[in-house]
Amino acid sequence: MPKLRKEEEQSPIVQKLLLILFGLGPIFIMGWFLTSKGFFNAPGT
Repeated sequence: MPKLRKEEEQSPIVQKLLLILFGLGPIFIMGWFLTSKGFFNAPGT
């Protein structure tokens, strides 16, 4: 299937970095946010 836009091919290292950034980044941000709001604290403490 021909490409619609001619773009430079990204190296596999760049693709892995982007996958880690956009895949794991939101998970870490969510975990940090919930921890900062006391979500993981035991009730009553």
